[in-house]
Amino acid sequence: MSQASSSKTFKYDVFLSFRGEDTRRTFVSHLYNALEQKGIHTFKDDERLETGKSISGELLKAIEEARFAVVIFSRSYASSRWCLEELSHIIKCKNELEQIVIPVFYDVSPSDVRHQNPPFAKSFSKHEKKYRDDIEKVQRWRDAFAEAGKISGYHLQNFKDEAECIKKLVDDIFPKSLQVISPFPESLVGMQSQVEKVTSLLDMESNDVRSIGIWGMGGIGKTELASVLYQRYRHRFEADCFLGDVGTLYQRNGLTWLAQVVIRKLLGEKMTLTSEHEGMIILKNMLRWKKVLFILDDVNHREQLEYLVGGKEWFAGMLLEEKTPKEDFMELSRQVVEYAGGLPLALKVLGSSVYGRNKGLWRDIIDRLKEIPNDDILGKLKIGLDGLKKDEMRIFLDIASLYNDRPVYYVEQILKSCGIHMVGISRLIEKSLLSISSYFCNFKMHNLIREMGENVLREEYKNSRIWLPKEVHDLFAGKLKTKKVESLRIPKGYRFGDYHVNHSKVFKKMERLQVLILDNQTICSESIITCLPSSLRWIEWPDYPSSSLPEGFDPSHLVGLCLYRSRLVELWPIRKKLSNLQHLDLRDSLELTRTPNFGDMPVLETLNLWHSLYWTLQYAYFFEFVCVKLKKLPKFVAMESLETLFLDECTSLEEFPEICGDMPRLSKLSVGSPSIRSLPPSLGALNFMKLRGGEVLESIPDASRNLESLYIEGCNKLATLPNSVFESQQLEDLSIIQCSGLVEIPTSLGVQKKLYRLAIYNVRT
Repeated sequence: MSQASSSKTFKYDVFLSFRGEDTRRTFVSHLYNALEQKGIHTFKDDERLETGKSISGELLKAIEEARFAVVIFSRSYASSRWCLEELSHIIKCKNELEQIVIPVFYDVSPSDVRHQNPPFAKSFSKHEKKYRDDIEKVQRWRDAFAEAGKISGYHLQNFKDEAECIKKLVDDIFPKSLQVISPFPESLVGMQSQVEKVTSLLDMESNDVRSIGIWGMGGIGKTELASVLYQRYRHRFEADCFLGDVGTLYQRNGLTWLAQVVIRKLLGEKMTLTSEHEGMIILKNMLRWKKVLFILDDVNHREQLEYLVGGKEWFAGMLLEEKTPKEDFMELSRQVVEYAGGLPLALKVLGSSVYGRNKGLWRDIIDRLKEIPNDDILGKLKIGLDGLKKDEMRIFLDIASLYNDRPVYYVEQILKSCGIHMVGISRLIEKSLLSISSYFCNFKMHNLIREMGENVLREEYKNSRIWLPKEVHDLFAGKLKTKKVESLRIPKGYRFGDYHVNHSKVFKKMERLQVLILDNQTICSESIITCLPSSLRWIEWPDYPSSSLPEGFDPSHLVGLCLYRSRLVELWPIRKKLSNLQHLDLRDSLELTRTPNFGDMPVLETLNLWHSLYWTLQYAYFFEFVCVKLKKLPKFVAMESLETLFLDECTSLEEFPEICGDMPRLSKLSVGSPSIRSLPPSLGALNFMKLRGGEVLESIPDASRNLESLYIEGCNKLATLPNSVFESQQLEDLSIIQCSGLVEIPTSLGVQKKLYRLAIYNVRT
């Protein structure tokens, strides 16, 4: 390994080191998901079998290619030779590559790690016996343990729960994970001379305030130039801030919100402002006493500049290695620059297309550039689409037309519902056709690239995607070919009833329609909805106006159904099978009176019934979920009549649903998820409890005093049973099967007067 430099790039933001049997399905799973949702690229080894003779070279390479290493110390971490080798290599990367190591002390203390106290002492003793001919290896492991234990980290006992610890950890990593590398490298041809010109204007040796404005048409490289300057000089300042898309953010969120973002970037603190005036005062005071580098990109209104920057008196001071191509490619590089018109965006896209390719491909692209008129920027950008596979092209066109500036997680759900593989996204990013914003984790596409994509749609995929108001009007007016439509986004403010057409008849003809999205405040009367095409995979229709979905609609292909704020009373008056439904969102549907039949949704993963079914659920007496992929249930709010709750088949459930209020009649409970760690204390009325496969369940509520039947199977973390289970003398049936962690059963079991069935198998006691 070579010494790290400030210019080192990383394949991963975070490498996770953990003991699989302790934390893989609990803490590590939640942490990994939280990191990925923030756009923090994380390596988690899900496939290894710790039975090999040596740790794989690929795993060691992954450690070296990560900016951060998060080590989760659990009780059996030291029992794994793989974990010890990982840790040893991580500490080596810390010392030689300046890798940042973040320890998490899960169910152990930092002192235990530092000194290899129990529970680690026994494991190290075994290693010393096993490797008595290679005692240096064990000592290296001990040294790594000792050094890791001295690093300030996250001790789980200092947090209210795991969720709080994970949130704090992710919030701390996120701002540091943004690579200190300009997304527009100085190696972009022609950039160096522009950087030097602006640098001379900055007069870096002066203590005066310097304000530089960069103005010009889109695509000429203003943002690229500012980014290079920012990355080159930010280290010279006490605080720095690069705020992009100012115009868009201002229009969407206002000046007060912008001020909060700037304050967080400059101070690293979250602050809630009550007024624009308060934000201006804080910014003025903060900038006056600091040496600050402050760059605002895409400012389109004078008010934005005056509010965020003010006058010179605000500031103590303000400031707003190129590699040479190989000799035999130098002339080809010059020709590409010439025929691309010197536009940085075109150069970036074209450069991504030819990087690492042979001279033949270079010459082919140059020949094609010669045929494109000098003023045809979009034509030059279109060459960047060469070589895209079918799925990659579809993703590009979908984002260009329908999903630009939309959250990554949201877009991926829709694309997956249409059977599109997500690997294509990384290919688009590699080709500089797409990026992901670090702050919002949204897909971002440059205006010129998006315009180029829209042109491709009109020329080569006409009417496949409809999203512009005029096109939507023409579609329902019968002026467009409906059979070609695959995705339809109806824009905000569109009125279905304005054009006196039979919308249901038009919908019926859309035989290939897969995605139907209505933006908020689309106006539609109940009489409009009598038919929907059965080809639909994703429906997003806020304020849906009918009491149920059309009876003739076949939902067998449906993957996502989002009808929030709807007027639904029920999904259908008849039973329908939703074999592929994964996402159901009926929140704020205040007129909903019947729950869907969850037995007809075998692959349901997400469910949102917030502020729906309130009165119905209050008086429900039986509730059963049979959704094996469902990870989270809505809150149970004051369901005073509920008597039976069966969650046997919800094997992916990550936590027991939150209970708000009393459930005095809940007498029967059955749970079958391996990830549930605890049960709520408000279960005092239970007389029947079945807990199956609770691999991390650590305790049973002490309030379970009325139990008549208790069945526990596969709960290996359960160490004891509460005395309250036996105190009331109500127990009639007790089964404890394969609970290897159970070390004690209350002696009062022996005096149970009503106990007629006792089954205990594979228990340590």
